[in-house]
Amino acid sequence: MQSTLNYLWKTDDVLGQGATASVYKARNKKSGELVAVKVFNNASYMRPQEVQIREFEVLRKLNHQNIVKLFAVEEIESCKQKVLVMEYCSGGSLLSLLEDPENAFGLSESEFLIVLHCVGK
Repeated sequence: MQSTLNYLWKTDDVLGQGATASVYKARNKKSGELVAVKVFNNASYMRPQEVQIREFEVLRKLNHQNIVKLFAVEEIESCKQKVLVMEYCSGGSLLSLLEDPENAFGLSESEFLIVLHCVGK
């Protein structure tokens, strides 16, 4: 188990992993609300801290129906590692959707244009 001041998660409840972070399913300690937490690994700290903070601020300001919302930036209590607390999306990752056998050939042109239009709003 790991936690920040307001959130708690099991380290084996992984939603996804990347080069610089892992994402876990977590819960708000008070309300029980389900969220996703993105925990950065050591590779992420090779970038200047100012760059990382600027990215967090940009994410915090984004407000679009097709972009996961950032609720907070917190730290793991035991090691002061940065954690992004984000909206939990139960549909899985974009990569898992694209790798689904039913989507083996990607999106049709009309579906792709719909996605492109929605993202561009």
